[in-house]
Amino acid sequence: MVRMYRNLTFINGVLLLFVLMACKTIEPSLPEFSIQNRDKIEPEVSRLNVDVEVNMNGMFAEAEKSTPLLFDGSSSSCEGVSYTYSFSREPISFSTSPSQLETKIQGGFSLDLSYCPLCITLWNGKESCTVPRIYASCGLNEKKRGYTMRYLTTLGLSKDYRLTAKTELEEFTIKDPCELTFLNYDVTERVEKEIEKELKTMQAKMDEDIESFEVKSTIEKAWKELQQSIPIAPYGFFQLNPLSFSTTDLRYEDQTAKFSLTLFFSPMITTEPAMKPYQPLTEMIPKTRMEGFSILTDVASSYDTLSSILSNEFKDEVISIKGKEIVVRNLKVIGCQSDKLVLRLEFDGFRKGKVYMVCRPEMDIEKQVLTLKDIDFELKTKAFLLKSAEWLLGNRIRNEIAKKAKIDMSENLNSLLATLESKLNAPLAPGVNVFSDLDELRLNALVLGKTHLYIRTKLTGKVKIAIDSNE
Repeated sequence: MVRMYRNLTFINGVLLLFVLMACKTIEPSLPEFSIQNRDKIEPEVSRLNVDVEVNMNGMFAEAEKSTPLLFDGSSSSCEGVSYTYSFSREPISFSTSPSQLETKIQGGFSLDLSYCPLCITLWNGKESCTVPRIYASCGLNEKKRGYTMRYLTTLGLSKDYRLTAKTELEEFTIKDPCELTFLNYDVTERVEKEIEKELKTMQAKMDEDIESFEVKSTIEKAWKELQQSIPIAPYGFFQLNPLSFSTTDLRYEDQTAKFSLTLFFSPMITTEPAMKPYQPLTEMIPKTRMEGFSILTDVASSYDTLSSILSNEFKDEVISIKGKEIVVRNLKVIGCQSDKLVLRLEFDGFRKGKVYMVCRPEMDIEKQVLTLKDIDFELKTKAFLLKSAEWLLGNRIRNEIAKKAKIDMSENLNSLLATLESKLNAPLAPGVNVFSDLDELRLNALVLGKTHLYIRTKLTGKVKIAIDSNE
């Protein structure tokens, strides 16, 4: 009786095995998803030095336009010398030293002079010269006498991104003295003192004109553009996430003002455009100039992106099992369990269906190779395969996946670097151009999230922004 029971059990098992083997579709239950580590890599603030060059020709043209071509003045008294003067100027010459801007004005002037040796006060309170006045002129109805004036201006950029200017009159010289030869009286020095008063009033006007040149609005336009998502097809979108600026003092080279901005930001590359509220421009803090940059960029890659890479690696892969073949049609990342990815592998051939696998992604920082380690079937799939006697098929699939589980990311990174550089080398706003030279992009860390694979990259290079004041 016992023997008969054992035989029946064996026969039933064999029949069950044949029934299961006869099924052409393998479809275990959907896995349960979970995550125990952080949703994403915590953002870190990076620093980027941006060398800014401002072409000052537009500012110089505005100063030339707003400075009068003629200015007049006078000094009058009954006794002594009285005069009126008229100055005309040639085009203003601008030059620079390493830390200051020089403004040089040359031209000609004329003087109309009169002299009274002694005045008396009349009964009606008016003064009158005791002898006929002596009249003379200098540069009037003749060639004007020459002069030179020179200003030095120190420019700065305030914390609220406005130009500041401090102008000082360094030199005023009359080249050809005006002397009343019949009185042996040289009025040149006295005229110079009077005219200097006018010129110092003019220097305040020069500062006002310079400070009226709008820099902040241009920087604000660039700041707004820096907050936009930059498409870098086919990889997704680059989000700079700027936080603040610091600046160095201005320095000059020919007609160009130069300074360095240090940008504090938390860059990220995502597969979807970021939707973040506009962050207003904050005040700058003076800082020492940095050379180039070395920044950490976070890449938030959706699992669809990684699925596309895996599908390209494994699509149409043929797996042979005792003379029979199955063909991999799709391999997709559908989520994660703790620190492992969950893969769904779809196949057809002598067996058709899908299985769920888990693996642990590991990044070789030095070789820039992504490896899928500890590849195994998800618990529900493993139980299903054992019950259905498809364990032989399962092991074969697992071994084939393990053979090609190393993905060299360097080619994709170099392609991304070239795409990113081309996108950065584009105008930010009218008159604002970016010139970037990116050296290297490397993977630095990897963390699993619920819907994304977060990769921290290290990016090195140099960036320069050129602003043309003519725009």
